[in-house]
Amino acid sequence: MKLLFLHRSKSFGGFSFEELFTTIKPFLKTCEIIDYYNNPKISFIKNIKQVRKINSDVIHIIGGLGYFSLLLSKRKTIVTFHDTNHLEFDLVGLKKFVFKLVYYTIPIKRAKYITVVSNYTKERVISLFNIDEKKLVVIPNCYPLDFKTKEKKKISDCVKILQIGTKSNKNIFSLIKAIVGLNIELTIIGRLNDELIELLKKYNINYINKFNLSREEIYNEYVNTDILAFISLREGFGLPILEANIVGRAIITSNQTSLPEVAGDSAHIVNPYNIDEIRSGIIKLSTNDEYRNQLIINGFQNLKRYSPEITSSLYFNLYKSIVSE
Repeated sequence: MKLLFLHRSKSFGGFSFEELFTTIKPFLKTCEIIDYYNNPKISFIKNIKQVRKINSDVIHIIGGLGYFSLLLSKRKTIVTFHDTNHLEFDLVGLKKFVFKLVYYTIPIKRAKYITVVSNYTKERVISLFNIDEKKLVVIPNCYPLDFKTKEKKKISDCVKILQIGTKSNKNIFSLIKAIVGLNIELTIIGRLNDELIELLKKYNINYINKFNLSREEIYNEYVNTDILAFISLREGFGLPILEANIVGRAIITSNQTSLPEVAGDSAHIVNPYNIDEIRSGIIKLSTNDEYRNQLIINGFQNLKRYSPEITSSLYFNLYKSIVSE
């Protein structure tokens, strides 16, 4: 079985989608996989022409290029939706209409199947679009293989908290307010805007800001931390939860969108709009060793739901059904 994976341009700058499919590739042992990266130096039509020349049984658009499906064979095309956040919360007016058409409406009409990474994303797609549920398949992301368990025997005297991401949905404003006056070193991965920097200074937060890190450098940040803070307002999936599970670190996360679904019983779950609840959760994770260690143990069990073997087998079965049909 020949699979064609369509990727965003290598110069795009974000590669979470690509990392997922790189992880599952070795588990698709009976498949021949061809990778095509969108070339921004040539037109959409020229990219499509090149894609159409590639002989394959299944075309899988793994994210961000759903509009390619407009000119591809419907009977063998799959498109993966990772979330609907940008559409729902960042755009208005004409931009929102065009984005919805290009990235969602066209793929929904033109693909054989749409896969989504969580039940929450499935619910949002059903709510927003007139889609036949039979063509909508939930296949969760898997944990990455490049992260390993690294035991940390005791929590740091100055508790180290790791925050992944700086977009508005990451809810850093609430995290900052929740840790005021606590003996905490906050490491934030991602570029900070002026407003966040001013808030960090205003509340005299002991923080470190890092960005443009390699995968190895990000892994090392997990190793060095005591607690992952991931109290987002909305996430299509929430891979940092699984990354913290692997390394063996405590997690405080949000009760919103997909996060409780992904975390299960491996995280302390809070209302991300409640500053006192966030603060109490951080204090509990910092001071209650038995509770913190139990969540870490639960995390290792949680990973069993998100193994590359499971994710790859779900995709393989979907690919096989397309070929057989």
